[in-house]
Amino acid sequence: MSRVRRIGTTRLDLNEIMKRGALAVLSVLAVLLPILKISFPGETNELVLRDIQLLGGAAYLLPAAFLCGLATVIVHGMRVHARFADIAGLIIAFAAVSRAIYSLGSSVGDDAAAVDASPQRLDQLAQVSLSYGSLPLLLVLLGALWQLRKSWRS
Repeated sequence: MSRVRRIGTTRLDLNEIMKRGALAVLSVLAVLLPILKISFPGETNELVLRDIQLLGGAAYLLPAAFLCGLATVIVHGMRVHARFADIAGLIIAFAAVSRAIYSLGSSVGDDAAAVDASPQRLDQLAQVSLSYGSLPLLLVLLGALWQLRKSWRS
């Protein structure tokens, strides 16, 4: 069964629309959902990509890149720019993941420095862990790698 449909002169690949649509939805979820959870002794705070500690306003480039990638399947004139949209999405997703890893590592390093500075107990220090929004971000990164590999071959 063919998954390619024609609407007038436009040829639509439904498999490609589903893949790029899933990447677009996951990128929106990665921006909206918290990716890091920071627990202090008396409070809990969650960080999202749009927080200034991570990407700030540049986090909205992530869904924009993947929505442009979805548009390359639908709009015939944008098909020549599909590879550029895939590269842009991959770069932004990689920057988001690396910035989150840096924030996670720096907070652990700050905790270790605080342990050396004063004889506090380890359970009283801030703990940083991944939150439920980190899964869409990692899936976007892997999907962007897969999509770029596929578009680079064709």
